[in-house]
Amino acid sequence: MDKKLDLSRLTDEEARHVWDVIQRDFELRKKEEARLGELRTKIEKEDTKRELLSSQSNLIASHCIRCLQPFKFLVNSKRQCLDCHLYICKTCSRYSTKEHGWVCDPCRMSRVLKIGTLGWYHDNIRSRFKRFGSAKVMRSLYKRLNEEGRRDDDVQSMPDVHSELVNF
Repeated sequence: MDKKLDLSRLTDEEARHVWDVIQRDFELRKKEEARLGELRTKIEKEDTKRELLSSQSNLIASHCIRCLQPFKFLVNSKRQCLDCHLYICKTCSRYSTKEHGWVCDPCRMSRVLKIGTLGWYHDNIRSRFKRFGSAKVMRSLYKRLNEEGRRDDDVQSMPDVHSELVNF
C-alpha cells in the first residue's frame, strides 16, 4: 500500500506552498503534543495526590479529595465523581448534563487528554498504513527540492522536518 507519490506536475511555487503548509502542520502537531504533555504531567501529579489521600478513609468522607475543604451540608456539599467515584466539592467539579452527574476536574482533564491525543485513532491508522499522507508528501517534496540543486541553507528547516518523518 506504500505507493510513491508523483508530484512532478506541481510547479516550483506550488511545491513550495505545499511544503510550507505541511511544515506548519508539523509545527502545530509539536505544539499540541507539548500541550498534551503538560496536561499529562498535571494529571499524573493529581493522581499521585489522590492516591495518597484516598488511603485516609476518615479524610475521604469528610473532605474534598482535591482541595481538602471540609464538606458542609448547605455551603459545600459533597458530590461523587462519575469516573473515579471519589467525593469532591462543587468548586472542584463540573456537572455533566449529558451524563446527569458530577465529574471532578482531574477526571475531566483525563477525558480531555483522551480526546486530544486520539490514541485509538492513531493506533489504528499506524497499523494500517506505513506512513501518514503528509509524511509521504514531505518526503517526495524534500527529495524534489534537494534534487533541484538547492543548497541546504536555502531550504533551512527541511532537514529538521525530514528527521521528524522518520519518527512519524
